[in-house]
Amino acid sequence: MTLSVRSGPQIPLLILLVLFSLVVSSPLLASGQAKPPYYQKISELTAAVEAEIIAIRRDIHAHPELAFQEHRTAALVADHFRKLGLEVRTGIGGTGVLGVLKGGLPGPILAMRGDMDALAITEETDLPFASREKVLVGGRETGLMHACGHDIHTAMLLGVASVLSRMKNQVPGTILFVAQPAEEWGDGANKMLQDGVFRDYKPEAIFAFHVDDTLKAGYAHYVPGYAGANCDTFFLTIKSEGCHGADPDQCVDPIVVGSHVVLALQAMISREIDVHDHTVITVGYFHAGSATNIIPEKAELRATVRSYGDEQRIRLKEKITRTISGICQSHGARYELDYQFGTPALYNHPELLTAILPTAELVLGGKDRLIEDRPEMGGEDFSHFAREIPGVMLSLGVVPPHLERTSVHSPTFIADEKAIGIGIRLMSSILMDYARKPARLRVRGFKK
Repeated sequence: MTLSVRSGPQIPLLILLVLFSLVVSSPLLASGQAKPPYYQKISELTAAVEAEIIAIRRDIHAHPELAFQEHRTAALVADHFRKLGLEVRTGIGGTGVLGVLKGGLPGPILAMRGDMDALAITEETDLPFASREKVLVGGRETGLMHACGHDIHTAMLLGVASVLSRMKNQVPGTILFVAQPAEEWGDGANKMLQDGVFRDYKPEAIFAFHVDDTLKAGYAHYVPGYAGANCDTFFLTIKSEGCHGADPDQCVDPIVVGSHVVLALQAMISREIDVHDHTVITVGYFHAGSATNIIPEKAELRATVRSYGDEQRIRLKEKITRTISGICQSHGARYELDYQFGTPALYNHPELLTAILPTAELVLGGKDRLIEDRPEMGGEDFSHFAREIPGVMLSLGVVPPHLERTSVHSPTFIADEKAIGIGIRLMSSILMDYARKPARLRVRGFKK
């Protein structure tokens, strides 16, 4: 049977029907290109390993370890990598682990990072795999808990390695799986870099997830450019000879001087800092004295200083130092100031982010599931990697269906484990898609 087409050749109706069927049934990218065939393979392999990876996550959750003490977790990660046939290196930066997957096709070197450490928080959930671990911190016993989702990050790292190693003949180039210690201390990534984690394999780009305690599973946040803040600290001691509270003229009152410092720093932000330069100074520790009628010999202040970019953090140090010096001198107070630069601001490389957004939209199921967010003033030491290598961190929704939100760094933090499989599919697809891009379309090399 044929269909007559005016002023053209006759085309069999059966062929037209087949072509129509293919067009309708074929998933399309936002650009109109058909979904790559390996997406189906990634989905199948994710489904095959998901139960195992969730079980690993629960095991890690039940046995949390503090920064640079992740010996059990690191051994678990290294053993899993070895079973997958990856090249494995351990003890990097203390307890860090590197798994190297060499694909079967030519391509770039890319990396994925997952962090392993937990927090000194006593868990208050009713999960059957809740942590019961204890540790001494400052001479006091406290619980240990994965209250920031690092157990999930590590599990997804292992899951992506499991999926891509099972299809390595289709993987272009080399994928590095970086299991990092001590994110909560803000020094694990830096220690791994100093220890040469990328000495032999230098990735062109690095990717990571962080759990998002405001989004349901299946949704993700992204932030182009600065996504997290510099996390700097100062320790100030204001000194005095001390005297009786009934005779305050006989000595410098370090409490009064310290109070002026706290207020002056807040005024400085509102009057000396450009309103577009996001800045936070929080004096979270102010300790002085032991009696109502005694002016103490010292007052101790400790503060966190949050900002974006190297220039801003340097300017802030200068302004804070000048402010403290001026106030103390005007009161005749001696002082000691220890100002420390901590974790640098997290920078999501805009071009790299733009390159992976179509993949994220496709895997998550539409643009409405990938939401641009505002920068935060929290810290994330993935920033150390992203200063050396173009990097992107995506925030993956983990809020359980029955909750409006769940709070990280809380003893009651819980997560929807459905997010684990979603994260595995998403990152596996990102790595595969980006590795297949022509060199001219990739962000190349280490930043200088």
